[in-house]
Amino acid sequence: MFEYLVGQHSDNFMVTESGLHQDRLNHPINISIVVPFYRGEEFLPRLAESIMASYLASPGNLSFELIVVVDSIESDTVYLSSMLHQITGNNDNVFLLIIKNDLNLGVAWSRMIGNSLSTGTFTTFIDQDDYVGLPYFSVLERHLSGDFDFFLLNGYIEFEKQKLHRPVFYYHPRLTFGKIARVNYLITPGLLIFNRKRISAEFRQLSAKHPGSDDWACYLQLLTNPSLKYKYLKERLVHYVVHDTNYHQDKSNFIISQIRTIQYFRRLCPGNFAVKIKLSSLQFRLKRHLSMIKLSALTLSDISGFLSFIFIELFILPNLIWLIWSRRLAMHNSRMV
Repeated sequence: MFEYLVGQHSDNFMVTESGLHQDRLNHPINISIVVPFYRGEEFLPRLAESIMASYLASPGNLSFELIVVVDSIESDTVYLSSMLHQITGNNDNVFLLIIKNDLNLGVAWSRMIGNSLSTGTFTTFIDQDDYVGLPYFSVLERHLSGDFDFFLLNGYIEFEKQKLHRPVFYYHPRLTFGKIARVNYLITPGLLIFNRKRISAEFRQLSAKHPGSDDWACYLQLLTNPSLKYKYLKERLVHYVVHDTNYHQDKSNFIISQIRTIQYFRRLCPGNFAVKIKLSSLQFRLKRHLSMIKLSALTLSDISGFLSFIFIELFILPNLIWLIWSRRLAMHNSRMV
């Protein structure tokens, strides 16, 4: 189903899935960075350059693999491979893996594919239009530990047009199911780094079921397990870039996906009435928002057609029925006479 194009150092070669894993098993990898790619030629170089700049500014004790899952059929993997090799250079601790989907599968499936092929002890998912700060690897070297299930990072929200930025978190955020259900302040998956051995299955299980809100569904799934341990890193390491092309193009389908996610978790938590009340309230607000979107999308012809239907239903049709019934009653009375 997929074409595997692997680049290690300066060599490009085609491999099978088994060969892909075998080659990297000989080199233990600390962290896998999975990047879903869709027509992101203008963004990917900045992300790759920021990753390498951070790595070169660190002591270099972490090995990492950059896994780019190309989901745009028209994208040239040879060009992407050449560009990424030029940025990453020859480094024994840096591995590059480019996978191209045969079909446009979407970001959720692309994350799942990259996750299933990753070999690092830890895994993170960074969007193609985001990037990391210079201290990224230095901070991770000090804090990454197998004692935790996942790590929550801080970062900046960058408004590209206004050339402004602000911190994602001003204080230590409390991660609870109820809070993330009401307001998902984990605005980009790059804010989380997962211990693959413990919780990597969450993305594999839920991504396909909840496209559009797959990351939100995975966060909620994690927080249904109160025994999971996480560590918050207050340093601002990830830059989430806000621009014209990173909004959901189809808001209706996105909200429908959120509603289905809520319904899934309502069934998952049958005994927790407080959580069910919160989810029910959120579901009501989302359905109301969906109704407003559909109403605002109506054209003039749709509105005139609807008004014509109401006019026929409320005025013409009842009067027509009354007229027919009256005439039949008059005919019946005349026969009686």
